[in-house]
Formats: sequence, C-alpha cells, structure tokens
Amino acid sequence: MITALLKRYWLQLSVIALVAVLAFFANHYRDTTIAYKAQRDKATQRAETSEAVTNNVMTAMKLINDISQATQNAKRELAEKGETRIVYIRQALHGDPCANQPVPAAAADSLREYADSLRYRSGSANKR
Repeated sequence: MITALLKRYWLQLSVIALVAVLAFFANHYRDTTIAYKAQRDKATQRAETSEAVTNNVMTAMKLINDISQATQNAKRELAEKGETRIVYIRQALHGDPCANQPVPAAAADSLREYADSLRYRSGSANKR
C-alpha cells in the first residue's frame, strides 16, 4: 500500500522534500549571514574605537611636542637674555676697581640660597 501511494504521489512528495531541503538551507544561510553581520558590526565598532584612540594619542603627542618646543624656546630666550646681561654687567664694571675684588664666601652662599629658593618656588605647584 505504501509503495502504491509512493508511485502515485512521487512528484508531490519530491517537491515537498525539495521545498523542505531548500527551507533548511535558506534558514542555515540566514543564520550564518546574521552571525557574519554581527561580527562585521563588532569589527567596525572596534575599528572606529581604535581610530578614535589613535586620533587622541596623535593629538596628545602634538600637544606634548608643542609644549616641549615652547619650553625649549623659552629656555633659549632666557639663556640669550642672561648672556646679554653678563656682557652688559662686564661692560659696566670694566674700569671699576671694586669689580676685581672677590665676593666674600658668606655673601656668595647667601645669594645662591636665595636664587635656589626662587627656583624652587617658581617650579612648585603651590605658588604663593
């Protein structure tokens, strides 16, 4: 009896089986496509985050380089002003006999301590 039914409805059964197989593969590929899309979205998000981090690092490096350059320029300017002052002082004291006398050690030490305290205060975070 089953063989008679199979002979009579083989075309319909074949079409049903074919539709079932196609539905299975379509569902499988749909799930795979969804998984790949999710992976792509995550990779895109990671790439965008990485790009933002890289841009922030580049901006920070540019700022650091600008600050470093400004500091170097300021140091150079101070050194040039100091050299100019030294030349001016030497010219002003050129003929003065007092300028040839050595500075007493106690006075020199006191001036050094004062200069060091000025440097310390100007570099500290709590300026008064």
